[in-house]
Amino acid sequence: MKTLILMLVILLFGLAIVMTFFDIGKAYVFSPTRITITLNQEPLKGAKVIRRWDWNKQGEDHAFTNEEGVVELPEIRRRGITQFILAEFVAAQQIMVLVDDKEERIWSYSKRASGENAELGGKPLVLNCELSNEEKMYRDFGPPLLTKCTWSKEEVS
Repeated sequence: MKTLILMLVILLFGLAIVMTFFDIGKAYVFSPTRITITLNQEPLKGAKVIRRWDWNKQGEDHAFTNEEGVVELPEIRRRGITQFILAEFVAAQQIMVLVDDKEERIWSYSKRASGENAELGGKPLVLNCELSNEEKMYRDFGPPLLTKCTWSKEEVS
């Protein structure tokens, strides 16, 4: 019985090492994102939200808002050679919302650090986006961020 338990512990430890090994060099190209989208202060229900990124190669995914106008987008992690050499990390990010068959940009940013939540200086990407707002430029996080969204200004603990 002790041998079986020891073998199980060794197997689980080995799996943990292998999983960690496969995570080495993966960058957060896009951090996990939760967005509440409104139009004229009303939840935008069933809207297609398109997320695009470009780091080493272009990518795109999409999801739809729920009845409260909320969409949750998972993290996008990719492996690249720049994670292993001294090279600058730059990932282009864009989020669009399809309204009346027209794409409305709500987020455009050049992410310059590969860590999770680096977009907002460590704050989670929990955004509130009013589509009737004018797009604003923020320089609080390095490169210019163009967005129709707001987020909590509280510091991350």
